[in-house]
Amino acid sequence: MRVLPSRHILAGFALVLASTTSSLAADAQAFAERVKAAMASQQVVLDYSSATSDGNDVILTAANLHGGAPGDSPLPLGDLRFQGVTGSTPEGWRVERVAPADIDRTEGPTRTRASGIVIEGMQIPPANSGTAASPVFFDRMAVANVTAEHEGRQVLGVDGVELRTGGGNGTAYSGTFGVQRFTVDTLATGGEGGSAVMADLGYQKLVGTMTGNGSWNPQSGALTLDPLQIAVDNAGTLNFAYTITGYTPSFIQSLSQLSQQMQSSGGQNEASGMAVIGLISQLYLQSAELSFTDNSLTNRLLEYYAKQNNQTREQMVSGLVGSLPLALAYIQNPDFQAQVSGAVKDFLENPQSLRISIAPAAPVPATQILGAAMGAPQTLPQVLNLSVRSGN
Repeated sequence: MRVLPSRHILAGFALVLASTTSSLAADAQAFAERVKAAMASQQVVLDYSSATSDGNDVILTAANLHGGAPGDSPLPLGDLRFQGVTGSTPEGWRVERVAPADIDRTEGPTRTRASGIVIEGMQIPPANSGTAASPVFFDRMAVANVTAEHEGRQVLGVDGVELRTGGGNGTAYSGTFGVQRFTVDTLATGGEGGSAVMADLGYQKLVGTMTGNGSWNPQSGALTLDPLQIAVDNAGTLNFAYTITGYTPSFIQSLSQLSQQMQSSGGQNEASGMAVIGLISQLYLQSAELSFTDNSLTNRLLEYYAKQNNQTREQMVSGLVGSLPLALAYIQNPDFQAQVSGAVKDFLENPQSLRISIAPAAPVPATQILGAAMGAPQTLPQVLNLSVRSGN
């Protein structure tokens, strides 16, 4: 039996380590290039000085983001550590977690800060994936706090931003979005007239929340928002929901290509206009709803503008309702005009809720909606099964 000298064993071990390190470095470079390509497809440029591996982590040193337009200033991200990286470019990549450093950026009199940024379950599909709605997916993204200041005074504050997504198997996707709290200082915007009006209305600061739910089926192209809700304290709650079909992976790819072509030609290519119409023809509107539930905003507005016009509240309401037939005359649909006037009158006299709904028996092509709006607006209420209702 022959015993290998110790130095041969050590040399072999060193060779294995060197080969492993080289392989990891190559994986880091391949991953970084794939991330950069995915960002570039969205007209976002990712720069970095080096890509290295640390176990299953990949580190992009001195990373920067900036838009594709000339003159866009970069957003420094520092060293980005992608934790738990697995996969390959042909198979797709997955990242357990990435937590960029806090952002603090000043441009002129405006300072923007963001802290507590984290992305979990990040997925980058293969470059040739034909079913991807986006070049990057993630299970969860959160931002603890965002603030914007103008000349040293905070204008906007946002706390507890979170976006969660599910699916990603090529058949169905879903997601939820939420903002725990946002605050807008209406007196810090710099517009004296608007600030004075907001102060008179009692809205020196707007405080509220935001939530949203959505889903997408790449096979049917059904894209649904159900709903997006914005609630402002002592004002009201706005809800918006819709479902469109035809939003397929091929539509998304064509839209991206058209956007790049229009950007490169400066919007001067006449063929682009026809291409836009061709894309729009692939979309269908299945349903939509916009509603507002009042929480004192309407009364404040009526009383404020009645005072400005030396009128009583009743006179203001009467004048607004009386102007509706003229405003809706272009639709040339007396029944619909009467429905809208009645709903608005009820709402203004006793503000509770106002709802606009579109619920056609079958999805309506977007081009048909555009054609009716331009050539036969009186048919729109029937084509869309459009209704306006007051919740009183």
